[in-house]
Amino acid sequence: MIHNKTSIGAVQRKLAIAKYFYYFIISVVIMLLAGCTNNNDMTEHEIKNYLDNKYGNDVNYKTEKDGHISKVKFVDIPSLIEIPEEIRIFKGLEEIKIINCNVTEIPEFITEFTELKYLWLEGNPIKELPSFITKCHKLKLLDLTSTNVSSFPEGFGELPITNVYIENTRIQGFPRELYQFDGLKELNLNPINELPSDIGSFKKLKHLKVALKSFKYLDTIESIESFTLNNSMGSHLPEGLGNLPLLNDLNLRYCKNLFKLPASMGNLKMLLGLDITGCSRITSLPSSLNQVPIGILKLDECNGLRSVPKGLQVGSIWAENVTWKSMPVGIFDSEASDLNVINHQITDITGIGRMKNLENLNMTNGKIKRIPPDINKCTKLNLLLLEGNEIENTYNAEISENVDTRLLGNPVFDRKQIDE
Repeated sequence: MIHNKTSIGAVQRKLAIAKYFYYFIISVVIMLLAGCTNNNDMTEHEIKNYLDNKYGNDVNYKTEKDGHISKVKFVDIPSLIEIPEEIRIFKGLEEIKIINCNVTEIPEFITEFTELKYLWLEGNPIKELPSFITKCHKLKLLDLTSTNVSSFPEGFGELPITNVYIENTRIQGFPRELYQFDGLKELNLNPINELPSDIGSFKKLKHLKVALKSFKYLDTIESIESFTLNNSMGSHLPEGLGNLPLLNDLNLRYCKNLFKLPASMGNLKMLLGLDITGCSRITSLPSSLNQVPIGILKLDECNGLRSVPKGLQVGSIWAENVTWKSMPVGIFDSEASDLNVINHQITDITGIGRMKNLENLNMTNGKIKRIPPDINKCTKLNLLLLEGNEIENTYNAEISENVDTRLLGNPVFDRKQIDE
């Protein structure tokens, strides 16, 4: 009898332990489930702190005056393989940037952001633009640069898109969907042979980036403000290019077949920048260009350049890595306040005194042997950089003590000689 009671007691204890263990497991499961869904109960500030702790300085935000987060940005995070679901708490997001990460797909929860206008996905191995992207009814900007996307989904053209970037994607040619975007303002394309003949029908297009085999039809885009035509293969630009009323920025880097700019460029109202870096076949700039105010003129690696128009209304001239043995004719007759010729073969800068507006002169790493006396006519000169030349003496040059002069690296010349 005692034995039976002992057995019953042991069984009861085992049942009690089992019951306790069962409730313990259930409690743990409930806690884990709660932890998985608890983001909905967290504030934007708490989620922000969580993301800060996880990603540090690689995540950034824009917070509006009312405290809600309108922009989130993840940059250069190789371990990021999906868009963090935690951002769903930011209900008022207008902009999402996921740059140079390893995100492979766009999640459907992106449609929950009813105010989303800007989506940047550059540098991610995304293969597909999903059809549900068409539910982002306010989407204006889509950046697919350097992704593996090959096409747009059906209905994509119904979005209010103004900016499309598909450079270095698998989307080739001039996509037909673009014609549905009446408000298209900015477009980056993969290289194409030439623009469609009706490119002028895009009445609001302001910025175009594309490498072309032919520059045909460029002069028909009357709304254009900026062309980036780097690495194009065309030999000449349309003669009517300078008649575009709003054009103010022209980038032609490494257009190695280009041998001249059109004379009509003198009709432009202004150029914030003109960049012909690496255009080695260009020997001169059109004479009419001296009628156009130019902010920055870039002449890097323009080894064939021999002359520019006298009287260029330019603020800053840059020419790096040039084989010039003498300064191209006309540069010393420009109105430039900054002249930067770096890594060159120039031996003599006599004539520099004609640059009455010159404030900063940087001619480092060349073969200049002396500072000419007419440099004292550059009465506005504040900075003179001549390191890495072969200067032997000042050649009776008088340089104001107010000029920051750096001639380090010259074998027998330094600032002390100027003072003496």
